Amino acid sequence: MKDGSKNMADETLFTFRNIYNAYIDCRKKKRNTANALKFELQLEDNLWSLVYDLQQKIYQPGRSVCFAVKEPTIREVFAADFKDRVVHHLFVRAIEPYVERLFIYDSYACRKGKGTLFGMHRMQKFIRQIQNQDPRGYKDWWYLKADITGFFMHIDQDILYRLVKIHIRRMAVSSQQKRELLWLAQLFIYHDPTQNFVVKGKRSLLSLVPRQKSLFFSEEKQGLPIGNLTSQFFANIYLNELDQFVKRTLRCKFYGRYVDDFFLIDKDKKQIMRWKREIEKFLYDALYVQLHPRKFTIQRLNYGIDFVGFFVKPYRVYPRKRIMRAFKNKVFIIDYHTQSSGKLSVHHKNSLNASLGYFAHVNARRFLAQVTTKYPWVHQYAKDIFTN
Repeated sequence: MKDGSKNMADETLFTFRNIYNAYIDCRKKKRNTANALKFELQLEDNLWSLVYDLQQKIYQPGRSVCFAVKEPTIREVFAADFKDRVVHHLFVRAIEPYVERLFIYDSYACRKGKGTLFGMHRMQKFIRQIQNQDPRGYKDWWYLKADITGFFMHIDQDILYRLVKIHIRRMAVSSQQKRELLWLAQLFIYHDPTQNFVVKGKRSLLSLVPRQKSLFFSEEKQGLPIGNLTSQFFANIYLNELDQFVKRTLRCKFYGRYVDDFFLIDKDKKQIMRWKREIEKFLYDALYVQLHPRKFTIQRLNYGIDFVGFFVKPYRVYPRKRIMRAFKNKVFIIDYHTQSSGKLSVHHKNSLNASLGYFAHVNARRFLAQVTTKYPWVHQYAKDIFTN
Protein backbone atom coordinates (compact mmCIF):
# COMPACT_ATOMS: atom_id res chain seq x y z
CA MET A 1 0.00 0.00 0.00
CA LYS A 2 1.37 3.45 -0.96
CA ASP A 3 2.29 5.99 1.71
CA GLY A 4 -0.60 8.25 2.57
CA SER A 5 -3.29 5.77 1.49
CA LYS A 6 -5.76 4.64 4.14
CA ASN A 7 -7.92 1.63 4.62
CA MET A 8 -11.56 1.89 5.68
CA ALA A 9 -10.77 1.50 9.41
CA ASP A 10 -8.35 4.42 9.27
CA GLU A 11 -10.87 6.68 7.50
CA THR A 12 -13.82 6.14 9.83
CA LEU A 13 -14.43 8.35 12.85
CA PHE A 14 -15.99 5.40 14.66
CA THR A 15 -12.86 3.63 15.92
CA PHE A 16 -12.44 2.13 19.37
CA ARG A 17 -9.64 4.63 20.12
CA ASN A 18 -11.79 7.64 19.24
CA ILE A 19 -14.75 6.39 21.26
CA TYR A 20 -12.54 5.53 24.23
CA ASN A 21 -11.05 9.04 24.18
CA ALA A 22 -14.56 10.47 24.04
CA TYR A 23 -15.46 8.34 27.05
CA ILE A 24 -12.45 9.68 28.99
CA ASP A 25 -13.61 13.24 28.29
CA CYS A 26 -17.18 12.40 29.22
CA ARG A 27 -16.41 10.80 32.57
CA LYS A 28 -14.38 13.75 33.91
CA LYS A 29 -17.42 15.39 35.47
CA LYS A 30 -19.83 12.44 35.48
CA ARG A 31 -17.79 9.56 36.87
CA ASN A 32 -19.67 9.27 40.17
CA THR A 33 -23.15 9.34 38.65
CA ALA A 34 -25.21 6.15 38.63
CA ASN A 35 -25.29 5.94 34.83
CA ALA A 36 -21.54 6.46 34.52
CA LEU A 37 -20.78 3.80 37.13
CA LYS A 38 -23.15 1.36 35.44
CA PHE A 39 -21.49 2.00 32.08
CA GLU A 40 -18.04 1.51 33.61
CA LEU A 41 -18.92 -1.90 35.10
CA GLN A 42 -18.79 -3.40 31.60
CA LEU A 43 -16.69 -0.70 30.01
CA GLU A 44 -15.02 -2.63 27.20
CA ASP A 45 -18.21 -4.38 26.14
CA ASN A 46 -20.14 -1.10 26.18
CA LEU A 47 -17.50 0.70 24.12
CA TRP A 48 -17.31 -2.07 21.54
CA SER A 49 -21.10 -2.11 21.37
CA LEU A 50 -21.01 1.61 20.59
CA VAL A 51 -18.36 1.03 17.92
CA TYR A 52 -20.57 -1.57 16.25
CA ASP A 53 -23.79 0.49 16.47
CA LEU A 54 -22.08 3.59 15.07
CA GLN A 55 -20.28 1.80 12.27
CA GLN A 56 -23.47 -0.01 11.24
CA LYS A 57 -25.49 3.26 11.53
CA ILE A 58 -27.98 1.62 13.89
CA TYR A 59 -27.19 3.87 16.86
CA GLN A 60 -30.13 5.85 18.20
CA PRO A 61 -30.21 8.25 21.19
CA GLY A 62 -31.66 6.63 24.29
CA ARG A 63 -33.98 7.78 27.02
CA SER A 64 -33.32 11.17 28.65
CA VAL A 65 -33.88 12.24 32.24
CA CYS A 66 -36.15 15.29 32.50
CA PHE A 67 -36.13 17.60 35.52
CA ALA A 68 -36.39 21.26 36.44
CA VAL A 69 -33.79 23.44 38.15
CA LYS A 70 -34.60 26.63 40.04
CA GLU A 71 -31.28 28.50 39.85
CA PRO A 72 -30.52 30.97 38.39
CA THR A 73 -34.09 30.85 37.01
CA ILE A 74 -36.45 27.94 36.69
CA ARG A 75 -35.80 25.96 33.52
CA GLU A 76 -36.34 22.53 32.02
CA VAL A 77 -33.41 20.16 31.57
CA PHE A 78 -33.17 16.97 29.50
CA ALA A 79 -30.06 15.02 30.52
CA ALA A 80 -28.98 12.40 28.00
CA ASP A 81 -28.02 8.87 29.00
CA PHE A 82 -24.29 8.39 29.68
CA LYS A 83 -23.87 6.31 26.52
CA ASP A 84 -25.29 9.18 24.46
CA ARG A 85 -23.03 11.65 26.24
CA VAL A 86 -20.02 9.64 25.06
CA VAL A 87 -21.23 9.99 21.47
CA HIS A 88 -21.83 13.73 22.05
CA HIS A 89 -18.19 14.08 23.08
CA LEU A 90 -17.08 12.04 20.07
CA PHE A 91 -18.91 14.42 17.75
CA VAL A 92 -17.76 17.64 19.43
CA ARG A 93 -14.13 16.44 19.67
CA ALA A 94 -14.13 15.91 15.90
CA ILE A 95 -15.68 19.19 14.77
CA GLU A 96 -14.72 21.65 17.53
CA PRO A 97 -11.08 22.28 16.45
CA TYR A 98 -12.34 23.41 13.04
CA VAL A 99 -15.25 25.67 14.05
CA GLU A 100 -13.34 27.11 17.01
CA ARG A 101 -11.10 28.95 14.55
CA LEU A 102 -14.17 30.59 13.01
CA PHE A 103 -15.64 31.92 16.26
CA ILE A 104 -14.93 35.49 17.35
CA TYR A 105 -12.74 36.05 20.39
CA ASP A 106 -15.59 37.60 22.39
CA SER A 107 -17.88 34.58 22.46
CA TYR A 108 -17.47 33.29 26.01
CA ALA A 109 -19.74 30.28 26.58
CA CYS A 110 -18.64 26.62 26.51
CA ARG A 111 -15.18 27.30 25.08
CA LYS A 112 -11.82 26.27 26.47
CA GLY A 113 -10.21 29.06 28.45
CA LYS A 114 -13.41 31.14 28.41
CA GLY A 115 -16.52 31.25 30.61
CA THR A 116 -18.34 33.69 32.88
CA LEU A 117 -15.24 34.96 34.68
CA PHE A 118 -13.47 35.53 31.38
CA GLY A 119 -16.50 37.40 30.05
CA MET A 120 -16.67 39.59 33.14
CA HIS A 121 -12.97 40.49 32.96
CA ARG A 122 -13.21 41.10 29.22
CA MET A 123 -16.08 43.55 29.70
CA GLN A 124 -14.15 45.32 32.44
CA LYS A 125 -11.17 45.59 30.09
CA PHE A 126 -13.41 47.22 27.46
CA ILE A 127 -14.61 49.83 29.95
CA ARG A 128 -11.06 50.60 31.08
CA GLN A 129 -9.97 50.89 27.46
CA ILE A 130 -12.73 53.44 26.82
CA GLN A 131 -11.74 55.29 30.01
CA ASN A 132 -8.14 55.57 28.80
CA GLN A 133 -8.86 56.57 25.19
CA ASP A 134 -11.60 59.16 25.78
CA PRO A 135 -10.58 62.44 27.53
CA ARG A 136 -14.07 62.62 29.06
CA GLY A 137 -13.86 59.01 30.20
CA TYR A 138 -16.61 56.43 29.84
CA LYS A 139 -19.42 58.56 31.31
CA ASP A 140 -20.68 59.70 27.90
CA TRP A 141 -20.71 56.16 26.49
CA TRP A 142 -23.78 53.92 26.18
CA TYR A 143 -24.46 50.22 26.08
CA LEU A 144 -27.12 47.81 24.90
CA LYS A 145 -27.60 44.65 26.97
CA ALA A 146 -30.08 42.12 25.59
CA ASP A 147 -30.97 38.45 25.23
CA ILE A 148 -33.15 36.24 23.04
CA THR A 149 -36.64 35.09 23.94
CA GLY A 150 -36.64 31.38 24.91
CA PHE A 151 -33.49 30.88 22.86
CA PHE A 152 -32.93 27.12 23.10
CA MET A 153 -36.62 26.35 22.61
CA HIS A 154 -36.81 28.52 19.45
CA ILE A 155 -33.69 27.36 17.59
CA ASP A 156 -34.78 26.42 14.08
CA GLN A 157 -33.48 22.89 13.49
CA ASP A 158 -33.38 23.19 9.69
CA ILE A 159 -31.31 26.39 9.86
CA LEU A 160 -28.99 24.84 12.44
CA TYR A 161 -28.46 21.70 10.36
CA ARG A 162 -27.72 23.79 7.28
CA LEU A 163 -25.08 25.79 9.20
CA VAL A 164 -23.50 22.65 10.68
CA LYS A 165 -23.50 20.98 7.25
CA ILE A 166 -21.61 23.92 5.74
CA HIS A 167 -18.91 23.64 8.42
CA ILE A 168 -18.57 19.85 8.16
CA ARG A 169 -18.26 19.91 4.36
CA ARG A 170 -15.37 22.37 4.65
CA MET A 171 -13.44 20.25 7.15
CA ALA A 172 -10.15 18.67 6.07
CA VAL A 173 -11.21 15.08 6.84
CA SER A 174 -12.07 12.06 4.72
CA SER A 175 -15.36 11.90 2.83
CA GLN A 176 -16.42 9.03 5.07
CA GLN A 177 -15.88 11.06 8.24
CA LYS A 178 -17.88 13.93 6.74
CA ARG A 179 -20.78 11.54 6.06
CA GLU A 180 -20.53 10.15 9.60
CA LEU A 181 -20.47 13.62 11.17
CA LEU A 182 -23.46 14.73 9.08
CA TRP A 183 -25.35 11.60 10.15
CA LEU A 184 -24.64 12.31 13.83
CA ALA A 185 -25.50 16.00 13.45
CA GLN A 186 -28.85 15.07 11.94
CA LEU A 187 -29.54 12.57 14.73
CA PHE A 188 -28.76 15.07 17.49
CA ILE A 189 -30.43 18.13 15.97
CA TYR A 190 -33.73 16.44 15.08
CA HIS A 191 -33.93 14.15 18.12
CA ASP A 192 -37.00 14.87 20.25
CA PRO A 193 -36.31 13.88 23.89
CA THR A 194 -39.96 14.49 24.84
CA GLN A 195 -40.80 11.21 23.09
CA ASN A 196 -38.65 9.06 25.41
CA PHE A 197 -37.86 10.33 28.90
CA VAL A 198 -38.21 9.69 32.60
CA VAL A 199 -38.94 12.40 35.16
CA LYS A 200 -36.54 13.00 38.04
CA GLY A 201 -37.40 15.09 41.06
CA LYS A 202 -40.65 16.96 41.63
CA ARG A 203 -43.09 17.03 38.73
CA SER A 204 -44.61 20.14 40.27
CA LEU A 205 -41.41 22.05 39.46
CA LEU A 206 -41.72 21.11 35.78
CA SER A 207 -45.22 22.53 35.72
CA LEU A 208 -43.77 25.91 36.73
CA VAL A 209 -41.54 26.13 33.64
CA PRO A 210 -42.98 28.80 31.29
CA ARG A 211 -44.36 27.43 28.02
CA GLN A 212 -41.87 29.43 25.95
CA LYS A 213 -39.04 27.71 27.84
CA SER A 214 -40.28 24.14 27.45
CA LEU A 215 -39.66 21.64 24.65
CA PHE A 216 -43.09 20.18 25.37
CA PHE A 217 -44.63 23.29 23.81
CA SER A 218 -42.09 23.94 21.04
CA GLU A 219 -43.26 23.87 17.45
CA GLU A 220 -42.24 21.08 15.08
CA LYS A 221 -38.55 21.18 14.07
CA GLN A 222 -37.84 23.77 16.71
CA GLY A 223 -35.78 23.68 19.89
CA LEU A 224 -32.82 21.91 21.49
CA PRO A 225 -32.72 20.33 24.98
CA ILE A 226 -30.87 22.24 27.67
CA GLY A 227 -28.39 19.96 29.41
CA ASN A 228 -26.44 18.34 26.57
CA LEU A 229 -22.93 19.17 25.39
CA THR A 230 -24.13 19.16 21.78
CA SER A 231 -26.84 21.74 22.52
CA GLN A 232 -24.28 24.14 24.01
CA PHE A 233 -21.97 23.56 21.06
CA PHE A 234 -24.75 23.99 18.49
CA ALA A 235 -25.83 27.22 20.22
CA ASN A 236 -22.39 28.69 19.54
CA ILE A 237 -22.58 27.68 15.88
CA TYR A 238 -26.08 29.18 15.59
CA LEU A 239 -25.25 32.51 17.22
CA ASN A 240 -21.87 32.76 15.52
CA GLU A 241 -24.02 34.18 12.72
CA LEU A 242 -25.02 37.03 15.04
CA ASP A 243 -21.40 37.52 16.16
CA GLN A 244 -20.21 37.83 12.56
CA PHE A 245 -23.04 40.23 11.73
CA VAL A 246 -22.22 42.51 14.66
CA LYS A 247 -18.46 42.50 14.04
CA ARG A 248 -18.35 42.50 10.21
CA THR A 249 -21.53 44.33 9.18
CA LEU A 250 -22.26 46.65 12.11
CA ARG A 251 -18.52 47.04 12.84
CA CYS A 252 -19.10 47.25 16.57
CA LYS A 253 -15.76 47.35 18.39
CA PHE A 254 -16.98 46.58 21.91
CA TYR A 255 -19.19 43.49 21.83
CA GLY A 256 -19.41 40.26 23.78
CA ARG A 257 -21.77 37.29 24.06
CA TYR A 258 -22.40 34.50 26.56
CA VAL A 259 -24.91 32.01 25.07
CA ASP A 260 -27.82 34.33 24.08
CA ASP A 261 -26.90 37.12 26.50
CA PHE A 262 -24.92 39.87 24.76
CA PHE A 263 -23.83 43.52 25.01
CA LEU A 264 -22.69 46.31 22.67
CA ILE A 265 -20.96 49.55 23.72
CA ASP A 266 -20.68 52.79 21.76
CA LYS A 267 -20.38 56.53 22.42
CA ASP A 268 -23.45 57.38 20.32
CA LYS A 269 -26.80 56.44 21.85
CA LYS A 270 -28.52 56.79 18.48
CA GLN A 271 -26.02 54.34 17.03
CA ILE A 272 -26.86 51.87 19.80
CA MET A 273 -30.56 52.20 19.01
CA ARG A 274 -29.93 51.72 15.27
CA TRP A 275 -27.86 48.63 16.01
CA LYS A 276 -30.66 47.21 18.15
CA ARG A 277 -33.15 47.58 15.29
CA GLU A 278 -30.73 46.01 12.80
CA ILE A 279 -29.98 43.10 15.16
CA GLU A 280 -33.70 42.48 15.69
CA LYS A 281 -34.23 42.32 11.92
CA PHE A 282 -31.21 40.09 11.37
CA LEU A 283 -32.19 37.63 14.11
CA TYR A 284 -35.74 37.34 12.79
CA ASP A 285 -34.84 37.12 9.10
CA ALA A 286 -31.74 34.90 9.33
CA LEU A 287 -32.25 32.79 12.46
CA TYR A 288 -36.02 32.94 13.19
CA VAL A 289 -35.49 34.10 16.78
CA GLN A 290 -36.38 37.37 18.52
CA LEU A 291 -34.91 39.68 21.13
CA HIS A 292 -36.79 39.56 24.40
CA PRO A 293 -39.17 42.56 24.29
CA ARG A 294 -38.59 43.44 27.96
CA LYS A 295 -35.20 42.00 28.88
CA PHE A 296 -33.02 44.62 27.27
CA THR A 297 -31.31 47.72 28.60
CA ILE A 298 -29.98 50.86 26.89
CA GLN A 299 -28.12 52.80 29.56
CA ARG A 300 -25.14 55.03 30.22
CA LEU A 301 -21.98 53.04 30.79
CA ASN A 302 -21.16 54.76 34.07
CA TYR A 303 -24.16 53.01 35.69
CA GLY A 304 -22.42 49.67 35.21
CA ILE A 305 -23.51 46.56 33.29
CA ASP A 306 -25.25 43.47 34.65
CA PHE A 307 -23.61 40.60 32.74
CA VAL A 308 -22.93 36.86 33.33
CA GLY A 309 -23.97 37.10 36.98
CA PHE A 310 -21.85 40.14 37.83
CA PHE A 311 -22.50 43.88 38.01
CA VAL A 312 -19.45 45.31 36.25
CA LYS A 313 -17.87 48.75 36.67
CA PRO A 314 -14.41 49.84 35.45
CA TYR A 315 -12.50 49.02 38.62
CA ARG A 316 -15.07 47.21 40.75
CA VAL A 317 -17.32 44.20 40.32
CA TYR A 318 -20.36 43.75 42.53
CA PRO A 319 -22.54 40.68 43.19
CA ARG A 320 -26.06 40.61 41.83
CA LYS A 321 -28.80 41.07 44.41
CA ARG A 322 -30.45 37.83 43.34
CA ILE A 323 -27.25 35.91 44.06
CA MET A 324 -26.89 37.53 47.48
CA ARG A 325 -30.47 36.56 48.36
CA ALA A 326 -29.87 33.00 47.19
CA PHE A 327 -26.69 32.78 49.28
CA LYS A 328 -28.50 33.96 52.42
CA ASN A 329 -31.17 31.32 51.84
CA LYS A 330 -28.53 28.66 51.30
CA VAL A 331 -26.72 29.53 54.54
CA PHE A 332 -30.04 29.53 56.44
CA ILE A 333 -30.89 26.04 55.13
CA ILE A 334 -27.41 24.66 55.86
CA ASP A 335 -27.49 26.14 59.37
CA TYR A 336 -30.90 24.58 60.02
CA HIS A 337 -29.78 21.11 58.87
CA THR A 338 -26.52 21.16 60.84
CA GLN A 339 -27.77 22.46 64.18
CA SER A 340 -28.10 18.97 65.64
CA SER A 341 -24.77 17.51 64.47
CA GLY A 342 -22.73 20.69 64.39
CA LYS A 343 -20.97 19.45 61.23
CA LEU A 344 -21.45 20.22 57.59
CA SER A 345 -22.15 17.35 55.22
CA VAL A 346 -19.90 16.96 52.18
CA HIS A 347 -22.77 18.12 49.97
CA HIS A 348 -23.37 21.27 52.03
CA LYS A 349 -19.66 22.03 52.24
CA ASN A 350 -19.24 21.74 48.46
CA SER A 351 -22.32 23.90 47.87
CA LEU A 352 -21.05 26.56 50.27
CA ASN A 353 -17.56 26.60 48.75
CA ALA A 354 -19.02 26.94 45.26
CA SER A 355 -20.92 30.06 46.30
CA LEU A 356 -17.93 31.52 48.11
CA GLY A 357 -15.86 30.94 44.98
CA TYR A 358 -18.17 33.42 43.25
CA PHE A 359 -17.90 35.99 46.06
CA ALA A 360 -14.10 35.79 45.89
CA HIS A 361 -14.31 37.64 42.54
CA VAL A 362 -16.57 40.51 43.61
CA ASN A 363 -16.61 43.36 46.13
CA ALA A 364 -18.67 41.65 48.80
CA ARG A 365 -16.82 42.01 52.11
CA ARG A 366 -19.54 44.11 53.70
CA PHE A 367 -22.22 41.63 52.63
CA LEU A 368 -20.22 38.62 53.87
CA ALA A 369 -19.53 40.43 57.15
CA GLN A 370 -23.30 40.72 57.67
CA VAL A 371 -23.75 37.01 56.95
CA THR A 372 -20.90 35.90 59.22
CA THR A 373 -22.19 38.13 62.03
CA LYS A 374 -25.45 36.20 61.98
CA TYR A 375 -23.83 32.83 61.20
CA PRO A 376 -20.30 32.92 62.71
CA TRP A 377 -19.44 29.40 61.47
CA VAL A 378 -19.43 30.70 57.87
CA HIS A 379 -16.33 32.80 58.62
CA GLN A 380 -13.98 29.80 58.63
CA TYR A 381 -14.97 29.06 55.02
CA ALA A 382 -14.89 32.72 53.93
CA LYS A 383 -11.72 33.77 55.76
CA ASP A 384 -9.62 33.72 52.57
CA ILE A 385 -11.91 36.38 51.08
CA PHE A 386 -11.46 38.61 54.12
CA THR A 387 -7.66 38.26 54.15
CA ASN A 388 -7.17 39.02 50.41
